[in-house]
Amino acid sequence: MSLLDIFSDSSTVVLIVNAVLYAKHSTSKDLAYRYFSIYLILMAINQILVTVFFELVIDNTFLANTYMIAQFVMLSLFYYAIFKTKSLRKYILMVLTIVSILLGVQYAWTPSLFFNYNTIGIITTSSILIFYSITYFFHHIGDKELKLYLVNSGILFYLLGTILLFSIAKAGLEIEANIEIALWILNAFIFLVFQITILIQWIYDRKKINSK
Repeated sequence: MSLLDIFSDSSTVVLIVNAVLYAKHSTSKDLAYRYFSIYLILMAINQILVTVFFELVIDNTFLANTYMIAQFVMLSLFYYAIFKTKSLRKYILMVLTIVSILLGVQYAWTPSLFFNYNTIGIITTSSILIFYSITYFFHHIGDKELKLYLVNSGILFYLLGTILLFSIAKAGLEIEANIEIALWILNAFIFLVFQITILIQWIYDRKKINSK
């Protein structure tokens, strides 16, 4: 088993565990937890389909697009719920609407793009979410208890890695096969760290609830 397989399989397992653990929050009155829980559930379903299609030797590239769209929508709603400033929340809804429409137009104009990696879409949506993540730190840095601090840190770390990988691909740089594989291994490792961070957040929150 290759290093890529180890990181990919491990991250899938931890993702599914996280989805199960956070599932109880999917109907929570706390919108931040609700949206993030739904995000994890959708990501787990998407990842399971990726694995099944891979084992059946069926092209699963289109699932990268469903992943990107679901991630952008649910994490945008997550930040909408977690921000306290009304102006920022309105801005998030506006950007979510505009980008969703543009993505819809893009796929309608070039349907074949849905079955390929939408590099522009991935970089754009990831960049927006990175901006939300950084803004959240700056606007709530003085809070004694920053809600889902580790989750936000994980999102920032993971999306920066995604931006790096797809920016290199977009640049069209000619790289050797072993370097390309190394980049995918790095991406899988970053995603694994992201999922572990989410799990640590759940353990931390659980201990805090039990202590009360």
